[in-house]
Amino acid sequence: MTAAPSDDVADRTWPADNVPSSRWPIYTRGNVGEVYPDVVLPLEWELGGPGSERGWRRGAETIGFLTPSDYGPGDYVLIGVFGGYAYFNASLMRLLGVRTPGLGVDVIDQQFLGEAAAGLAPYEAGPGDRNLRATGRVLATAVRTLRARSVPLVDEMRTRVDAYRRGAPPLDVDRDHLWGHVIRGLDELWEYLIASHVIVTMQATIAAGRLTDLCENRLGDPNLAVSLTTGIGDVVSAEPARELWRLANDTTAADFDAAFARFLERHGHRGPNEFSLVGRDWAGNPELALAAIDTMRDADPERSPQAQADRMVDERERAVAEARRRLGWRGRGLDGAIATTARWSRAREASKNEVIRASQVARHRLVELLRRATEAGGVEDRLGPLLLSRGEFEAYLDDPPSMVATIEARTAAHRRLVGLEPPFAFDATEHGGSHPPTSTWAARRTEAERAGPGRVLTGAAGAPGVGRGIVRVVTDPADPRGLQPGEILVAPLTDPAWTPLFVPAGGVVVEVGAAMSHSMIVSRELGIPCVVGVADATLRLADGMEVELDGRAGTVTVIG
Repeated sequence: MTAAPSDDVADRTWPADNVPSSRWPIYTRGNVGEVYPDVVLPLEWELGGPGSERGWRRGAETIGFLTPSDYGPGDYVLIGVFGGYAYFNASLMRLLGVRTPGLGVDVIDQQFLGEAAAGLAPYEAGPGDRNLRATGRVLATAVRTLRARSVPLVDEMRTRVDAYRRGAPPLDVDRDHLWGHVIRGLDELWEYLIASHVIVTMQATIAAGRLTDLCENRLGDPNLAVSLTTGIGDVVSAEPARELWRLANDTTAADFDAAFARFLERHGHRGPNEFSLVGRDWAGNPELALAAIDTMRDADPERSPQAQADRMVDERERAVAEARRRLGWRGRGLDGAIATTARWSRAREASKNEVIRASQVARHRLVELLRRATEAGGVEDRLGPLLLSRGEFEAYLDDPPSMVATIEARTAAHRRLVGLEPPFAFDATEHGGSHPPTSTWAARRTEAERAGPGRVLTGAAGAPGVGRGIVRVVTDPADPRGLQPGEILVAPLTDPAWTPLFVPAGGVVVEVGAAMSHSMIVSRELGIPCVVGVADATLRLADGMEVELDGRAGTVTVIG
């Protein structure tokens, strides 16, 4: 029998906190850490959390690997906030490997947990894990996935988001209309968008798993799948980097303003922490895109996205030819597996793009509400009010000064959590049915023992190629800290706001990430060697070090 949650969770010191599932106890920051990299804001979780959980369930049931009877008790099972940080249920995702013939739990662990899987209890079969009806549904989905020649669901998402954006109230309407749109308009769409993104992501996982399995079982090298899917083309989240390069190097001063305005019209919804209500999208914060442009000016034309992509295509074609040669008659299905993986990788990025296009609309209306509240005696910082619950926030809109003390107290609690390092993964059974108490979390480190010459740091293969250069540690995409062409970009994690910084870099090293992470997909498209999941990379590597990274092997070697 699972023990009751500890007092640390029971007192819910952070308003957004949930209780972990007692039936499915393993959670991870993998992948969800790219969506919610920071402490989750109570208001955004109260508004979007229920729809996200429902969307995940709907998506998993559509794929077929989960059924309504699988979840067990709890409002939040597939996702949750623990100690203020968002987590994803790895235990339930393991059922995708159990119930999909040829996939396996190890593949799921690799894609969603990465190196953290080694520190968790290995999978042990439980009653009901194997479910023939679920397997049949997953097999039907797998057949549809592998036979698909297009992904109409993404087109449907785009159509619905276009309608939502057209129907959004202008920013100058009264408060009730703006707030009503935030709490009702997006909620009606959010569950559908999350479900659709989950469906596409799971189908991309099935497609990638098939190729990885083929490379491992027939060629003895699962990392070869990385080389075989590099430079696939038409990845929507890589397109902003291409356009920013053109703005930096191929646009005259006379044409720049108009060209930049067109860029913001197409891509202004992207930006740091773009899922969050407090995210800084490029449309609202154009200086972030301009900072990325500055890193690309006067760069060697050989570093252009097109030139690097061309090189990656050549390398991919050589890798495919070598794989065909080694497989011989056993190579039937290789080309199809590569094409299918590429198709669904593109679709996964495109579906996320539509989710972000929708969230931007709600964000801008919320920002307008915050602006008005500030003028009426509220706080200047727009983060503070979002630390309130929905009821508290509505009281703030009614009478901003009355909630200032609450905001100040909540801001202090937020600052405490920001100063802690959340565990990348945890097993609730090891903590009395709870997450590890925040009182046991280490302080977020600002320094660590530097890696000396000859030291090899290991992670996961992200994008093939060898990059050698001087390290530049960047912790905020809005402040690239003078990143120079050819330098090795070292970052804590990446979302699309980081993508333009990939372009001038000679390679990318990321602390957090697994096989389906954004940094992997985009770096492969842009032709940038990449290693992800390198623990404490931003602390163990320092500006001025010379390193060599091998994106195929997943290693970073310190030269000096």
